[in-house]
Amino acid sequence: MDHVLFNKKLRLVYMLLLCLLLGIIIPYIISSTAFKSEVTTSYGTCALNVSYRFECVPGRLLIGEDECHQLGCCYDTNKLGDTSAPVCFHSIPPEYRYVIANETASSKRIYRLSEDRKLDLYLENVHEFTPFNTRAWPLRVLIQRHKNDIVRIKLWNEDYVKDTMDDFQEESCGAACELDVEVDATGGKFNITVLRRKTGKPLMETVFGPLVYGEDYMEITTRLPTAHLYGLGQRERETFELLPNFEYRTRWTLFNRDGDAGTTYGSHPFYMNFEDDGKMYGVYLRNSAPVEVGLLPVPAVAFRSVDGIFDFRILAGPTPKDVSKQYASMVGLPEMPPFWALGYHLCRTTLNDTEYESIVARMESDKVPYESDCIDARLNYPDPFAAFSNRTQERVNAMKADGRRFLFVQYPHVDVASEAYEDVSSEKLLLKLNNSQPYYGLIEDTVVGYPDYCNENAFANWMNKTGIRGLYANADGVMLFQNTPLNHAVLNYSLWLDTNGTACNATQPEACCPSRQRQFTPIGLEDFNDGTTCSEVRHTSKDVPGLQLHNAYGRCHHGRVHDLMKDLNPYKRFLVTSLSTHPGSGTLGGHFGGQYPADFVAQRKSLVQMLEMGLYGVPLVGVPVCGSTNGSSDLRTEWCLRSHQSAAFWPLMVSHYEEGQTPRNPPNFESGFSGQLAYFIRQRYMILPYLYTLFHEAALSGTPVLRPLFYEFPEDLGSRNNGFQFMLGDALLVTPVFSSLAGSTSVQANAHFPPASWYDFYTGSLVSSSSTGEDLVLSTLLTDVNVHVKGGTVVPMQGNLHDFIRTTEDLRKMPLHLLVVLTTNLTTVEPTTTAAPTTTAGSSTENPKDVDGGQDGILATGRLYLDDGTTPLNQNPAAHALDFSAVAGRFTITSTGKGCENSAMSGYNSTVDVIRIFGAPEVTKLTVGPDNHEDFTQDYDSLAILITKVNYDWCEEDSLTVTWE
Repeated sequence: MDHVLFNKKLRLVYMLLLCLLLGIIIPYIISSTAFKSEVTTSYGTCALNVSYRFECVPGRLLIGEDECHQLGCCYDTNKLGDTSAPVCFHSIPPEYRYVIANETASSKRIYRLSEDRKLDLYLENVHEFTPFNTRAWPLRVLIQRHKNDIVRIKLWNEDYVKDTMDDFQEESCGAACELDVEVDATGGKFNITVLRRKTGKPLMETVFGPLVYGEDYMEITTRLPTAHLYGLGQRERETFELLPNFEYRTRWTLFNRDGDAGTTYGSHPFYMNFEDDGKMYGVYLRNSAPVEVGLLPVPAVAFRSVDGIFDFRILAGPTPKDVSKQYASMVGLPEMPPFWALGYHLCRTTLNDTEYESIVARMESDKVPYESDCIDARLNYPDPFAAFSNRTQERVNAMKADGRRFLFVQYPHVDVASEAYEDVSSEKLLLKLNNSQPYYGLIEDTVVGYPDYCNENAFANWMNKTGIRGLYANADGVMLFQNTPLNHAVLNYSLWLDTNGTACNATQPEACCPSRQRQFTPIGLEDFNDGTTCSEVRHTSKDVPGLQLHNAYGRCHHGRVHDLMKDLNPYKRFLVTSLSTHPGSGTLGGHFGGQYPADFVAQRKSLVQMLEMGLYGVPLVGVPVCGSTNGSSDLRTEWCLRSHQSAAFWPLMVSHYEEGQTPRNPPNFESGFSGQLAYFIRQRYMILPYLYTLFHEAALSGTPVLRPLFYEFPEDLGSRNNGFQFMLGDALLVTPVFSSLAGSTSVQANAHFPPASWYDFYTGSLVSSSSTGEDLVLSTLLTDVNVHVKGGTVVPMQGNLHDFIRTTEDLRKMPLHLLVVLTTNLTTVEPTTTAAPTTTAGSSTENPKDVDGGQDGILATGRLYLDDGTTPLNQNPAAHALDFSAVAGRFTITSTGKGCENSAMSGYNSTVDVIRIFGAPEVTKLTVGPDNHEDFTQDYDSLAILITKVNYDWCEEDSLTVTWE
């Protein structure tokens, strides 16, 4: 035996034999214990990392092993600690797949999208049925380019699904393509991969999940570069974070329906996703049917639906702003609002007939500026097309004579007993059952019909009628509610079944929907018909089922009302907001509405909703200030004050409450508290020139006005999941307070400061300056609002907090003042590595001199856009622009444009009277233009400079230079 131990050659042989034996036995033991022998499918493997388990039958909580195997899926009850992992899941590659039609084995290959042509492929389904035992259909796949930065992947069956709204414009990219597409048809499979050409990294790849397309069920999946995923809303959140939870395989459904906290009013199948190198891309799925979104820890995302098409537009980025611009090229650029729309607005739903007059009187006596009032959200409810009463018309006329605007609240339905119903019915513009049978719904106690607003003829043939035109002619703006669309009818499916539908009539709207049992129901939808129109209605003009266009109904309603307002106001801008939104809603106006209770939880959720709406191309967004309902307890003034503090920096600021709820317009509070609300409303008016400029930028490029922190700081990991702060443009960082004083004198508000120099907006004190970002805790009094301004920016403002203004017209007659915030290329404050320090709002954690960096390193830039505030941009209004730049102790204003020649602007002020400078060194000498200027002061602590009596008129001089030393 010793000769074996010491013989090197024999020992080597035995070692090789042992390794070979272990290599056979160990995998056998693992496969025998982890999977039963039946788990092996005929095509893929089941030996998967648990993170890659794509659910075989989504939504089925109980499924047996035999049934799972019969479906062609893997079965394993060992979840390896992943409690949300399914036990019945697809193999990789999956059994549910497609192959190229009529392709021989020798010709199977990899297809690549070249620079100047498209791929048009026809596929055959391998499985005859879907996992839900419905018929699977063949597919057509169309892959196209749009210029150099967008590719389109469309999958559908032309025989079963009509695509009546295809708007893609194919355009080659030459040699500058940023994206490549590969279709792998080798080995009996069909997988699509979209890659970034410069890096070769995949942005979209379908290889790991199933591809299913058939009757009542369709599914496609893609692996993601990272879990930093934004969008795919609106949705209910269990947390207040921007990022969804991949670990627990979160699922939600995009389905427009009235619900709590405004979570399901709109649907936007669009997302942005970071790559691992910090680049960003976007994906837009054009589908208006209900879509379930499912996440996997891979990370990956699955899209499931019961109708429609898979029409993906992949946007190359590589920055968030690039993605926004590319998305706008697909759905349209946002509409520029009129200047007055950015002011403060009042609305209410009330049975108190004198409340409107009392509010108007108190707003005037308390000196609270506001632009418009809706009088009552239910002026002619539930017949929205009924003529105004004499008293309502008198109120509207008096409001306009007083220099204010009328906001008309409207609804999509028509009362079956009304003249409007007869008109729309005679034009055959109502939603129908089975293309011919009338369909009825219920709004409270009123039976209604639903016009087919997706029919473009709804405006020309019906809404343009004399009566409706006259009604809308009163309005300066329109707010659309209940257009998800809402239906209060409690359905009785037995009535339909027992009478074969004949019981459906104008006296029994509850009998107007057949019960259709679908095998797959997206999560959260126990009944597609609950609270909204029946899923079996049809858009007769397009001959498509209502479910296929369900999520677009509110967007179609928005479009037809916009058509009418444009026809009534061909030479001026107007405001139209919609409760229900869908891709492209931003081209028609904005989003407002929803039932938000007046509490801190709802305020936090609503902030996330507004941040996402900006990503969806709807920058004009707001929710009811101080909520529209009381919530779970009595209305508390603290909530309303904090809400007004934050809303002063929202894109749209409207106070609105529902019937039966505590009134909450500013005059509804005692005079002292009303005065505090007025302070923050006036503060909003001061920043309107900056806000208006941001909307002009949005109208040209699609960028949001209200922005998540990651949008401005994509490389800052601390900003990636921040949903409790927001940026207004690129300059202002707002940290709202979302908790109560609870008997204390202040609230400790957590704040993240991305890499930059940040100054207190009110005092000019340096609060943070870090090359990698830092977290602070801000001690915030009840009357404090945490607003910080970024170094390197210029914020134009107008008016002040002391002089009373009634409307934006008064504001524009006041001089402007500029906030110039300098920055340097040097930063000395490192990020916090221990517990975040506490700083009092307005205090400095570092000496500003520490980040001086010398005159040569200091700079700032900015811009102000001005026009008459009403002429549509496509009519090229005579406009003016002021460009600002500061470098090396010199600040320059450059004036360009023809705004001074615009007679409509002749009554507006064209002077800059005050300039404030943050971040400057100690100054002993200052010049304005060629002359020394003595009218300036410098704060001893913050070194903030205040320059008064500037008296620069941009209509008289093309430029102004201010220097300091």
